[in-house]
Amino acid sequence: MSSPEDKYGLLPRISESIAEKILAEVSDFASFMKHDPDGAKRSVESDVEWLKENKGFLGNAVEASVDASLDLYSETLTHKEWVELRTFLLKGVLLMIQMINEALKKQAID
Repeated sequence: MSSPEDKYGLLPRISESIAEKILAEVSDFASFMKHDPDGAKRSVESDVEWLKENKGFLGNAVEASVDASLDLYSETLTHKEWVELRTFLLKGVLLMIQMINEALKKQAID
């Protein structure tokens, strides 16, 4: 089994300002989901498609990790609940990737 250092050692440090920016997006996205769930879903799906087209298998990995988890609960969730939860989970993974990307950009500038 790999150590945490092996798994995460090359990741950049995340500054407080980057973390706060992403956390603000979490709140904004929750509001977006409340007022326009279809628009929020389209936005997330668009981002995943971009990753698939531009970053190798990253988009597929994002979807697979979320869908595999949701499959464990497919019997207990309504279709609407499944779609909403999938959208929130995908957005969460996308925001983590975005946070790493922001830190890498900052690192390149410094």
